[in-house]
Amino acid sequence: MIRILITFLFCALASISRGEVKYNKDVLPILAAKCFSCHGEDKVKRKANLRLDDKNSAYAKRDGVQAILPGSINGSELINRIFTNNKSEVMPPSDEVSLSSSEKAILKQWITEGARYQKHWAFQSHSKPKLPSVVDWGRNEIDNFILKQMSEVDLLPQKPTEREMLIRRVSLDLTGLPPSLEEVDRFLEDTKPNAYEKVIDRLLASPRYGERMAVWWLDGARYGDSHGYDNDLENSQWPWRNWVIEAFNQNMSYSQFTIEQLAGDLLPNPTESQVLATGFNRNHRINTEGGAIDDEWRTEYVIDRVQTMGSVWMGITLSCARCHDHKYDPISQREFYQLFALFNNLDEKGFINNLRGSAEPRMRYKKENFDFRKKQLQSKFKDAQLKAAMDQLESEHPFVMIMKDSKIRRSFILNRGQYDSIGDQVYPGLLSAFSKVPKNILMNRLALARWLTDGEHPLTARVVVNRLWEQFFGIGIVKSSENLGVQADWPSHPELLDWLASDFVENGWNVKRLIKQMVISATYQQSANTDARRQRIDPENRLLSRGPRNRLTAEMLRDQSLFFSELIVEKHGGPSMWVYQPVGLWREVEKRGTFKQDHGEKLYRRSLYSRIRRTVAHPSMLLFDAPSREVCTVRRSSTNTPLQALALMNEVTYVEASKKFAEKIMNYSTDSRDRIEWAFRSATSRGPEKDELEILVNGYERRLAMFNANPDRAKKLLRQGESFINPAFNKVELAALVTLANVILNLDELINK
Repeated sequence: MIRILITFLFCALASISRGEVKYNKDVLPILAAKCFSCHGEDKVKRKANLRLDDKNSAYAKRDGVQAILPGSINGSELINRIFTNNKSEVMPPSDEVSLSSSEKAILKQWITEGARYQKHWAFQSHSKPKLPSVVDWGRNEIDNFILKQMSEVDLLPQKPTEREMLIRRVSLDLTGLPPSLEEVDRFLEDTKPNAYEKVIDRLLASPRYGERMAVWWLDGARYGDSHGYDNDLENSQWPWRNWVIEAFNQNMSYSQFTIEQLAGDLLPNPTESQVLATGFNRNHRINTEGGAIDDEWRTEYVIDRVQTMGSVWMGITLSCARCHDHKYDPISQREFYQLFALFNNLDEKGFINNLRGSAEPRMRYKKENFDFRKKQLQSKFKDAQLKAAMDQLESEHPFVMIMKDSKIRRSFILNRGQYDSIGDQVYPGLLSAFSKVPKNILMNRLALARWLTDGEHPLTARVVVNRLWEQFFGIGIVKSSENLGVQADWPSHPELLDWLASDFVENGWNVKRLIKQMVISATYQQSANTDARRQRIDPENRLLSRGPRNRLTAEMLRDQSLFFSELIVEKHGGPSMWVYQPVGLWREVEKRGTFKQDHGEKLYRRSLYSRIRRTVAHPSMLLFDAPSREVCTVRRSSTNTPLQALALMNEVTYVEASKKFAEKIMNYSTDSRDRIEWAFRSATSRGPEKDELEILVNGYERRLAMFNANPDRAKKLLRQGESFINPAFNKVELAALVTLANVILNLDELINK
């Protein structure tokens, strides 16, 4: 009896400390992880015909037994099965996953409290919750929600970050490039209340903004400059990349951005630009290997479009439903192939042997201009000169793969997802579980795009708001930004996410406005400094108890080095470039294409324009977690390895950048201490501390002595890269400054923002 009483008291205390158990927050993650694979959506894999994701099934009597009897522990077979010591009856099966003691306690308390089910939070319509009240802190509504949650765990916001750090942070976030020293000084001198807002407006108006945002979007669009697979021959989709950059710079509404990419060709009297936008759907890999089966690979392309659409716009994993009903989310296999039918009407081939360039359907980039210039060239040149001129013209106006529904194809459910195992015929359709499907309309890709952006869809706005938040704060409000389905992480600030999503829709899906809301907030402007208490309570900074501090992306790291060295060539748009890469990297794949490094200014354009060969991605980019773009990637990983440091110290791009940065340092002054102080501030936006300066000065003097003792080493170092150095400079002194510049560009402060 005493043992029973102790157990009862323990459970009671646990219940009190935990508060009421919520299905979405507390119970659903357990059931999704441990139970739904056998008792979920997928009827083929379902055991005992029991669904724990559906209350009617969970409450139903089977042979006098209920899996869940609300309010009754003893009457709920689920409780009996999870607590039994009988290995043949325990659930989940003992040889698979198991429930922890705390998970069992949560399920027990939930049933005791009535076992109330809720629709998954991300599948419910979003609306603006009431703003929490705040006292003496905050710049906008974001801060109200952030402070409320900090207060619940007795945390206070961090002080504002230093203005030098703030302009560096926001410049990198909005343009992918750091501020110049002149921009830093102007900001520090501007003491007006709107000084920071003016900086934001200037950065959002810069053409650099579109280039920075495009990188994020190209990952999800799986953009590359080759077809992929073994042959991996060159492809020219870069005009579509131009479209993306311009769309961001023009602040195209996210709804129109969506519609044009998914179905621009289906708009009434579509413009050339709107048709070009549909290149999004053709960025998938194309198999050009001999022996490939045409029907098999054309099927794979259509499936890729469906899966990518689901990942990018809805934040759910549609791929599961290719072979069976989704185990976790309310998506049937039939509905998957209804979406398949929307993307299945192209007159395209699954296999084209040795395809170089673009596959049909396609369009000539800026055709009117191409035709005009072609006539000019034909009247001006002949023979070899004409051929050379036409080759150049065609490189500037390549064919681009686009969408064009010209061949109505019948679509079928594919058994186990196999192209040659045909089941029931299906017709174009949408996913009924998320929002109302319009009736009496032509069901095509345009209907899909409008359904996603009608403002009623529960996922579209949440997904993009969360991913933009991730760009600026390092982690999404929903940590699993790639998946907002049933297996998603619980949002750190669910009310804030819904408020932002609703506000975004209400204000015309205005991307720049949304971004400005985020970066002008007091939350964003906090110092990134932390302390033991913040680390203990908020180790991942999910509560935003301090400012964001995240490692720069692969592209930002390279572009930053080019920027400080003044090597960077800011020519916007155009074809991709062959930048430096290790000798012999392509040796195993050069049977179908040879690496031909570019020279001159092409070497120094922003990383966005570096050519991506999918099967042999650039190693420096991969080291810093850039995806190969073989498949859709909506969230990059972030790793920290010794190889990254070795690359930053030794890869030719970074050594050459250090060389040219050293020339700038040398030009600044004749005094070594002044030079070093200026170089540090140019790179970090702040002056060095006394001990920092001493370390750098001492290091420089040691290397100066080393090169004086061995001037050949200095000459060898200065030969790195194709750029020339001023012959008037003392080579030993310059080499020592190169090593100094390299150290500065490798500081933690430079690698992170």
